[in-house]
Order: sequence, then structure tokens, then C-alpha cells
Amino acid sequence: MKTLNSTTEKLVKATERLLQKLEEERALSRKNIEDKIGRIRDLEAQVEKLNLELSEEKESSKNLHISKTKNQSQDTDALSAQNIDALVEEIDACLNLLKI
Repeated sequence: MKTLNSTTEKLVKATERLLQKLEEERALSRKNIEDKIGRIRDLEAQVEKLNLELSEEKESSKNLHISKTKNQSQDTDALSAQNIDALVEEIDACLNLLKI
């Protein structure tokens, strides 16, 4: 009977140690999961921030392209005005020569 009690006590202690280890592993597993969820949220926030920056850069690039096109159009208009002025001056010079 003494051996039976001793064996039972050993089994109970071993079971208690196993349960304690199981609880420790579960707690560690929960902490790891929480850490990973936190990391995922951080990465999602970074992705969102980068997407926003990318959108802003695309918009800025569009605006720059539109502005550049307008400036080129204004330069062309200015050149056309200069050409017209030069032609008018040549015509005036020709008319003055004809009056002589």
C-alpha cells in the first residue's frame, strides 16, 4: 500500500509539473501572438503611410506635368508673339522703303 501511495504521489507531482509547463507555454504562446498582432498592425500602418505618400507624389507629379505643359505653351505663345513683332517690323521697314 505504501508503494501505491508513493507512486500515486509521484504521478500527481509529475502531472502538476506538466500542467504548470503547459500553462507557461500557453502564456508564452499568447504573448507571441499578441506581439505578432502588434507587429502586423505596425506594418499595416507603415504600408498605409507609404501608400498615402505615393498618392501625394503621384498627384504632385501630375501637377508638375500640367504646370510644365502650361509653361511650354506660354513659351510657345511668347515665341509666336516675338515672331509676329519681327514680321510687323519687317513689313514696316518694307513700307518705309516703298515710300522713299
